Amino acid sequence: MDAFLSLSVLAALLGLFHPGSAAAASVRAYVQPTTARPNQVITYVITVQDGQVNSLPNLRFPLQIGQTSGVSTSQQIQIVNGRQSASIQLSWGITATEPGEFVIPPQTVIVDGQPLTTNEVKLTVENGGGFPQSGQPQTEDEANQPILQIELAKKEIYQGEVIPINVSLYVPRQVQLRRLGLIEIDKNDFAIARFPQTNEQTSTVIDGIGYFVLTYRSTLSSLRTGDLKVGPAKLELLVEVPAESPQRGIFPPGFGQNFPPGFFPGMSEPRKLEVKSQQVTLKVLPLPTEDRPPNFSGAVGEFQMTASASPTDLTVGDPISVELAVSGAGNFDALNTPVPISSGGWRLYPAKRYIIEGQMDQNQTPTLERKIGYTQVMVPEAVHTQVPPFEINYFSPSQKKYVVLRSEPIPLNMRPAPVTVAAESAGAAGAASAELPPGTPPPVADPQPDITDILIRPAAKARWLAPTGTLLLRSSTFWTVQAIPVSLFALASVIAVIRRRRQALLAGRAGHLRAAWADFQAQASHASDGDFLRAAAQFIQTAQDGEPVTQAPLQTILARYQSSNFAADQRPALAEKERRDIQATLAAYFRQTLAKLSVVAIAFFLLLAVPSPAAAEATPAESADDVYRQAVAELEKGNYAKAQYLAESLTKKTPPHLSAEVFQIIGHARYRQGDMGRAALWYQRAQLLDSRDPELRQNLRHLHERTRYVSFHNRSPLRQASLFLSTNEWLILAAIGFWLAVLSAAWRMHAPSRGRSAALLASLLGLLLLIPASTFAALRPLGPERVRDISIVTQPDVNAYTHATVIGGTVMPLPPGSQVRILEKRGAWCYVEIPASPENLRGWVESAAITPLWIWQAELVP
Repeated sequence: MDAFLSLSVLAALLGLFHPGSAAAASVRAYVQPTTARPNQVITYVITVQDGQVNSLPNLRFPLQIGQTSGVSTSQQIQIVNGRQSASIQLSWGITATEPGEFVIPPQTVIVDGQPLTTNEVKLTVENGGGFPQSGQPQTEDEANQPILQIELAKKEIYQGEVIPINVSLYVPRQVQLRRLGLIEIDKNDFAIARFPQTNEQTSTVIDGIGYFVLTYRSTLSSLRTGDLKVGPAKLELLVEVPAESPQRGIFPPGFGQNFPPGFFPGMSEPRKLEVKSQQVTLKVLPLPTEDRPPNFSGAVGEFQMTASASPTDLTVGDPISVELAVSGAGNFDALNTPVPISSGGWRLYPAKRYIIEGQMDQNQTPTLERKIGYTQVMVPEAVHTQVPPFEINYFSPSQKKYVVLRSEPIPLNMRPAPVTVAAESAGAAGAASAELPPGTPPPVADPQPDITDILIRPAAKARWLAPTGTLLLRSSTFWTVQAIPVSLFALASVIAVIRRRRQALLAGRAGHLRAAWADFQAQASHASDGDFLRAAAQFIQTAQDGEPVTQAPLQTILARYQSSNFAADQRPALAEKERRDIQATLAAYFRQTLAKLSVVAIAFFLLLAVPSPAAAEATPAESADDVYRQAVAELEKGNYAKAQYLAESLTKKTPPHLSAEVFQIIGHARYRQGDMGRAALWYQRAQLLDSRDPELRQNLRHLHERTRYVSFHNRSPLRQASLFLSTNEWLILAAIGFWLAVLSAAWRMHAPSRGRSAALLASLLGLLLLIPASTFAALRPLGPERVRDISIVTQPDVNAYTHATVIGGTVMPLPPGSQVRILEKRGAWCYVEIPASPENLRGWVESAAITPLWIWQAELVP
């Protein structure tokens, strides 16, 4: 009765402001939120626009949905351009008792004496897990436990499609948050934008328990296909919970729960918790191969494009600036730069990409809706009546097909270029020959490069990277043996034999055993009890090679390690005698195991002398070649995520199998999946190993034209040219030139006069080799110097700041693929040097946005 009375009063007030010329009344219904948990209280809302409510509706809900509260009303009056508009909202609390997809039927509302019907409303109720079951008793710790939940906008997507992902933290109302960490979630199968530190705060009631809800929003796209698991998400937090203390016994039950923690001394206590969410299954479909455009780059979403040009009244030869705006929702990083459908008679310059609307800061909430722009400068070389349409292509998940999107042509008023004085005189001198017959087309300009995609041409076999050895420039032996070439050959042979013996000692299981024993001995003398026992246990596991431990002394050591590290009670410290006994036991076990391996090795080498099918077993190098061939096959089939996985598995082996060909496969796969930053990272890693590959240089040029990344360059052209060969290769050429000059000089001294001209020519040839080769060897930077402290920007929309905070001033944007040199690390930020012209800049960059250029031994870089 009271609710109806308030509604009548409100309707009367609305009638005072209701204009006679207002539009017809309308009603609309919706729920907030649209996805809920069982027994969670949500709001059902009916909005009445431009009308007076005469009576409340008789609500009808499905059997699983019940009403939890009466109606509440609110009003809003607007005057826009002299027109008055009024609306009233009727809200009820409702809850669903079980999970499922429900449809709330239309409701009938009497407005202005006429019955109006609302729309039907869909409500999704999901069992997220982690929430207490209705009717079950809870302990105090369970009642104070926050709950973390993952929510996906869709359950089935296409590979490369971007969808919202929300992580919500439900905090019981009696618990107060003190500090929140960062949300961590496994990203092996997905590209997930970093969750921002800001959140949306609401409140809800589930099973009669009140929660504050903190929702973090981000976006997700899949790197591979299949039924994948998203999550679990993890979050560390510090909370204040009601304390269990004797003083609480003097108060009635529940007293103090409505007061903030700390209101009464001793009634709350801090706790550090880690909450974990549920896993959500997501079905990822592959993109269809039928009707796929030849230059499709992996863009998935819904896009629109507009174009404008300035100036439109011009003369042939005047530049035109075309502004292209692409808006919509999808993986914008995979979009190709729009290209004109016809470029004949135009000279095109590389387009520049920039952000118009969307996430400008990594600490902002990632959004699906974005808008990016391209500035394309074009110079007409002939008279045109219009700027040709530009086009992009993408896959539309809603239409389930590939779409080629074109802009509208832009009309132009273009005049021919004026004839210069020089052209007039030249035309007067040869007018007869210059006149073209009727119908002869005007001359056209030379074609210009227009690279719109990467070039994929994987080699049949990978050239695996091997250690470069001692640098000849720093080897005193090299300069000494130059006097006697025969000694050089002998010494090189001895070194090769020693190296093979050393590699033989470190190869196979015996090598792993020796390395494990060396690690144990290195820690045995100075390590703490825990580290000493851990090292001993690791050595035993390495020596057993997965076999169960049966020897009683070894079982005793393992039991001592487990009781010291995992038992609840504290064990006494190791005595010095006990340490010596463990070392003696392990030393005897090491010698015994090594002797067994030696016998096995001798038997193996004896078997090699007898022809046997076992001799055809694959070696580790052949196994790596097999994996490489599988990666190439998956790349050619278009299974980019699998090709990336296979190639990256080679780089993670021990020791790693590295080659420029493997790096390029990973770069190709990353590019096809729209990850421009990591594509540039792997291409630049490949360039370190093979800077002469023409396809690699072309792909890096295309990436640079697309993202405009910045990189360090040798300011000296001689230092840049010295990178054409390795330092040792330059030294070998210099040594050949030296010996050619010296031997030819000796020949001139002892040869007859008729042979001295040939000796002189040989001496000059030797000097021509010696001088440039030695100069380039001295100028060429060494491998470790080329990668020291260099990192690559692998995320989009990265900026360098003047302070270690995103609210500081900006230095410059850093497109994906840009190089920076780390000068200092401070928490989540790095102080870096940035390549720029005319001089390098410095600023702060977030550590999560950059990846080291080289993560293996720097000595491997040639």
